[in-house]
Amino acid sequence: MASGRKRHASPQALSYPQRRYEAAQGWGVSSPLLDWLRKQTSSWTPSIVGVFREDAVHPWPLTANSAKELRTRLTTTGHLLPLPAEPAALANVMEIELRKHLLEAVALTRDAQVAEGTERSYPDLEFGGSLFGNGFRAVDIKCARRNKTRTALQNRIALYTGNTYFLWPQLKFSGIRRPFGEYEELISVVVMYTFEPDVPERITDVVVAVHETWRIASRARASATREYIGSIGNIENLVAGRGDFNSAKDFYDYWRHSTRNWKKSPEAERLLRRAIDAKRDE
Repeated sequence: MASGRKRHASPQALSYPQRRYEAAQGWGVSSPLLDWLRKQTSSWTPSIVGVFREDAVHPWPLTANSAKELRTRLTTTGHLLPLPAEPAALANVMEIELRKHLLEAVALTRDAQVAEGTERSYPDLEFGGSLFGNGFRAVDIKCARRNKTRTALQNRIALYTGNTYFLWPQLKFSGIRRPFGEYEELISVVVMYTFEPDVPERITDVVVAVHETWRIASRARASATREYIGSIGNIENLVAGRGDFNSAKDFYDYWRHSTRNWKKSPEAERLLRRAIDAKRDE
């Protein structure tokens, strides 16, 4: 006999929309946005070669006839200092430059739109416009150092925060522009580089790979202490987009399964209670 009492919304009722799985597989290994991003990054390399120091003693004016000559003059006069060696600082420098490069490219592209995220928000860039199929499309930029063998990353890339917006894709968390489930595409632009401590720019042998994020995901976390989903580490597989999953559905089913034992998120609990209360009041 059916009860007249309304049922509360369960976490399972807030699962990831099936349309996202279908969209991911429908594009295959390409889409208008993937093609555009790959074109824009195919020949890109960082051009930030040092930190400018204003206080340097030398005769003025300082002149140069080319970028190469200017770099030499700034270095020899003490204006240009080496970039920091710390991985996070180097990654931030490259991300800022690549983000600027893509923003400038969008400005020159018809029927394309982009919104820029903050340093600690997801995604770094949110694309839209009829060129890419309308809807909202998330692009995150990741920078990763090769290890000493140069065949793998020094550390896995953190792809998503597993216990917040990824686990509850219909909820609007504070660190994401909109609910995760509203994105039609989820793409990672991965910049891989070799660290060279003896050159001022520290960065050599840059390779950029662009894939749907699930295609470079692993079954391992990116951190032993944080709730991050990790990428694969092998560089050849990263470039090819050969991750640990055969489909987007396999990826989401695996990482959203109850056995993942994510730490509870206080923000998620607040948002879930709000969603349940709203469902009860319908």
